[in-house]
Amino acid sequence: MTYAEQWRALASRIRGLMHSGELHVHYLSVRLSGSYGRGKRLLEQGASIFKALESFLSTFGSSLPESARVAMTNFTTVNRGLMTRRVTGTSDELQERAWATLVLLGAFETEMTFILADVQESIRARSERALLHLQRSLVVDETLRIAWLKAFDAGEIECERRGVVNMLLHGIWAFKINAAGERTDLVFQEPRDPLAGAERFAEGLVLTEWKKASSEDEVQGKFDEARAQAQRYAVGSLGGLELSSVRYLIAVSRRQVPTPCDLHEDGVIYRHVNIAVEPQVPSRTRPRQMARRMAPRSSGP
Repeated sequence: MTYAEQWRALASRIRGLMHSGELHVHYLSVRLSGSYGRGKRLLEQGASIFKALESFLSTFGSSLPESARVAMTNFTTVNRGLMTRRVTGTSDELQERAWATLVLLGAFETEMTFILADVQESIRARSERALLHLQRSLVVDETLRIAWLKAFDAGEIECERRGVVNMLLHGIWAFKINAAGERTDLVFQEPRDPLAGAERFAEGLVLTEWKKASSEDEVQGKFDEARAQAQRYAVGSLGGLELSSVRYLIAVSRRQVPTPCDLHEDGVIYRHVNIAVEPQVPSRTRPRQMARRMAPRSSGP
């Protein structure tokens, strides 16, 4: 992440905090009699939102960045009494509780938006750009194309080695997991701790599974195999450095092949990507092949 991108996220957080402060001052200065039940209604809405936050944490807690999970856990734990208390009391008491609820929710929304937008979306955008850059480069760079054709003939390992080095040019450290579920370096083909200095050179860490598809008939099977391997991974305690919400399943083929739609499962998106090492330019590609997408698949019943 560049300093400009980092500052935009930080400035947004500051503006949000200032807005919460302005709301607090405004609510304290405007004390009207006969609120027509506004305090009670605001508290009811606040309680509803709080329950939705608890449900969100229960559903997506395992896939959230560590910093986001800690922030949400702390917020729901500390404020459960205030948010879920019965809506009773005098008009002034209800208004005080309503104002406190609004200010706390506003400040928390700012914090969570900062954590998620600053980290996850930035890492995801970089990952998508890295893969798109690789595919576009294979179209225009003959030297690169020849090198990738040799890698394709050499096998899957050579393809994934080249792929992750390309991603590192965009600040993304890509890893896979072994049979024991440990993170594995894709260049040296050995387990390692991604945190061992990774923050000095990588903007984010991303789980990828690279597969070689020798023909179009193999594609779906290769994607299924990659997803089964990726599912074994339990997100580690990597804070905001790791893209926890998306895992990339990459099929390397000689020509373009159809890919399945994204699969959403247990709060994780499995993104299917095709890298064609000898791509056809659009005017020479069979229209029906390029337009066709495999039907979306669901892991549910």
